[in-house]
Amino acid sequence: MTASNGSGNGSTSSDPAVLRAEIRRTRAELGETVQLLAAKADVKARMKSSATQARERFRAKASTAATRMSSNGGRPGGQAALRPNPVPVATLIGVAASAVAVILLVMRRRRR
Repeated sequence: MTASNGSGNGSTSSDPAVLRAEIRRTRAELGETVQLLAAKADVKARMKSSATQARERFRAKASTAATRMSSNGGRPGGQAALRPNPVPVATLIGVAASAVAVILLVMRRRRR
């Protein structure tokens, strides 16, 4: 590494103290770079971190949902009161009417 020619990393001094300081700074930067690369290469730690973040997001959403449910009186969707489903009621009425009609037809045929 020739620092006196102006090329390289911008140092033009040949003073040993300045060069030593520059070498220390370069080593520190290199050490940080190596640590960042090692952290990226550590798949197990990255997966743990990702799982922890997902767990926290899930807990936050669950807490929000629980708060909404308690503010709605325990009813989903913010419904003020539960309404009966009209389809089963109509089906029961239809079945009952059909049964009455069948019974009446059977009774008429027996009379004849």
